[in-house]
Amino acid sequence: MNQSNIYDFLNVDQDPLYQSLQSLQTGDRYRLDDQTEIHCNVHGLYEVIAEETEQAFSSLEDCYSYISACGFEVKSDRL
Repeated sequence: MNQSNIYDFLNVDQDPLYQSLQSLQTGDRYRLDDQTEIHCNVHGLYEVIAEETEQAFSSLEDCYSYISACGFEVKSDRL
C-alpha cells in the first residue's frame, strides 16, 4: 500500500519537488536528501542515484513517479 500525498489529487505541476526537477538542465544535479540525488545527464535521462540504487528515466514524469512511489525522504529545506 502506497501513501498518498496531496499532489496525487492536485496538479503535480504545483509540487515544489516537481518544479525543481523540471528546472534541471543537462549536467545539473538536485540533492533530494543526504544520500540521494537526481542528475540530468547529457542524454536527457533523469538518473536517481541513491546509496543502494541507481535508476534512469527518460521522462520527468517517470522519475517523479518513482520518487513518489519509493517514499524518499525529501527534506523541506531542499524545496
